[in-house]
Amino acid sequence: MSDSLIPGEVVHLRHWQRERPSLVLPLRVVEERGDAVVLWAPAGTRAWHFNMPDGRGMAATPLPEWSSSDRIPMSHSIDHGVLSWHWRERDYSIRWFFTPEGEFFRWYANLEAPSLIWRGDGIAGVDTTDWDLDVVVEPDRSWRWKDEEEFVARLAEPESYWVDDEDRVRRAGKEVIGLVEAGVFPFDGSWCDFTPDPSWPPLPAGLPPGWDQPPGGGVTPPRSR
Repeated sequence: MSDSLIPGEVVHLRHWQRERPSLVLPLRVVEERGDAVVLWAPAGTRAWHFNMPDGRGMAATPLPEWSSSDRIPMSHSIDHGVLSWHWRERDYSIRWFFTPEGEFFRWYANLEAPSLIWRGDGIAGVDTTDWDLDVVVEPDRSWRWKDEEEFVARLAEPESYWVDDEDRVRRAGKEVIGLVEAGVFPFDGSWCDFTPDPSWPPLPAGLPPGWDQPPGGGVTPPRSR
């Protein structure tokens, strides 16, 4: 099998927190580029957040307990379509959000570690560490920080937090904001009229074998084209 990702195939986006998964979301490959991969998931796709065994989420759990505990997958359905652009060498991904009817309504800049794209035995993935602080961008290119209070509070507990470089995270956010204010890609209107291939079947509703492989799948990432 090719070691590149294939348009139409399913990959699993995984967010990590100190070697523990916090999110698994199946998406379909739209295209792979030399420096990035473009992915799609329609509204209604089933994803998994990982909560404490008693059901508590991150907001209800002290950070030291959260960071040191194994957690269990809890399924939920996303309520909007998402076109997600993941670079291999940037400290963020950009998501285009669409209504269930297919209308673009917002960009979302997820500040995160550069994506590691990999393929294992029967599974492909995109792995990153989510840095919590994000930038929300409206169609008129007005923007706002998201989750800044939580980000600052967690930085005060460095022994338990998976973010150790506040300046790097904020630089990534400011880079995004610069692109927004300049009106250049990805905030120039590109992909806002995206429609998925109608032949694509629904994304899988269950966690696949191999979803819990270590970050990067423990294998060599696919070769860039």
